[in-house]
Amino acid sequence: MIEERIPGMSDKELENLHLNAVRLSKSGAPKQQAEAERLLPIIGAAMDGRRTARAAELVEKKRAMAEERTKKTAARKAQRAKPSATAG
Repeated sequence: MIEERIPGMSDKELENLHLNAVRLSKSGAPKQQAEAERLLPIIGAAMDGRRTARAAELVEKKRAMAEERTKKTAARKAQRAKPSATAG
């Protein structure tokens, strides 16, 4: 069944499936309309899940970048605060 293949689909494949299901739900034969209507919530949930996962990845990436900047800033400040070995 198609819904079993959804998790393995690429984002583009899933988007195309969604577009086709929307189209068939409006203009397909009765059997196609029924199948499209059945699949639309499943496809929508998969797309929402992927959006949520991408957003979480972005938040984590931004957090890691901010942490790295903080470490670099602290290291620079510590380096500037060290007395020079040649002074004195």
